[in-house]
Amino acid sequence: MTENINSEKIEITPEVKDLLKKNYFFVNKAKFPSYFAGSVLMSYFFMAVAIFVVLYFEHVIWTYIFAAVLVIVAFFYTFKWVNPYYAAKQKYAMRPTHNQIENWFVQDLRDVIKPAAVEMLSLNPATITPDNFIIIPHPIFWAVPNVPPEHVTRLNTGEYFNYATHQIQVLALSENYISYYNCTFDWLNNLITNTYTLEFFFDDISSIRGENKILGHLRIDSKPREVEKAEETPETNDDEELKIGTSQTVEVRNKSGEAIDVVVNIPELQSSPRIALKPEKVMQTLRIMLRHRRYGEEFEIIRPKEEDTIDEE
Repeated sequence: MTENINSEKIEITPEVKDLLKKNYFFVNKAKFPSYFAGSVLMSYFFMAVAIFVVLYFEHVIWTYIFAAVLVIVAFFYTFKWVNPYYAAKQKYAMRPTHNQIENWFVQDLRDVIKPAAVEMLSLNPATITPDNFIIIPHPIFWAVPNVPPEHVTRLNTGEYFNYATHQIQVLALSENYISYYNCTFDWLNNLITNTYTLEFFFDDISSIRGENKILGHLRIDSKPREVEKAEETPETNDDEELKIGTSQTVEVRNKSGEAIDVVVNIPELQSSPRIALKPEKVMQTLRIMLRHRRYGEEFEIIRPKEEDTIDEE
């Protein structure tokens, strides 16, 4: 597969894509180096010495040779000064666009997460459709096990944020039960960790409802306030501004009181509208399928608008 990166066609192999993903999140815009950097000062020095030699020494062949050597050395230090800037500028220019990053993420949900969930839940791939297999990602911006802290990062697009690590939830609706798959997706490493599964029979489900739940996680970029009094502890010195905020959650509860909490969206994290689903769409699908399984009601799922879905092919 080839794509345009900075107007250049590049063959996007898995290795190239992994490198470009990391460039997208970690490579900053190049800054022109200081005119007083060590290498450029050395360049000034050797150029000045060359001029001094030509002006004040006898004009013989060795004078010009020596001056030429000094000029070459000055140019070497000039190159050493400015070359990293142009290399960094080129690297920044070759970053993928926001739209390309989102396309790649959606593609990896299909190519990486979907097969992993199908295998873990022991599903028949032939029976999977967009109506009975729902992938629900949400971004992670707090410390999680088995993910390097530097991979829990995001990039501001100007209107929303793109994230490097996500929690992925899958709801698979079979003839008699709901299968639930949950994992952490370290996208920069293409690594799936912290997997968790659960199954509910449709006959055992007692309620499906939407809730707003407060998340107790602290943002990974937060710095707790200093303890002002000796008797205060970090537990009592709780700054609400450091927390992630409220999640829009769909809760599926069975008759025994066990629940599947599906975090559909975390508004405070302002993730891409292509990634963030709407809770009512998830609840609508679950309720329609539940009525059909229990009472045999005919149904037609109203497909969400394009911006409310994760693209399927």
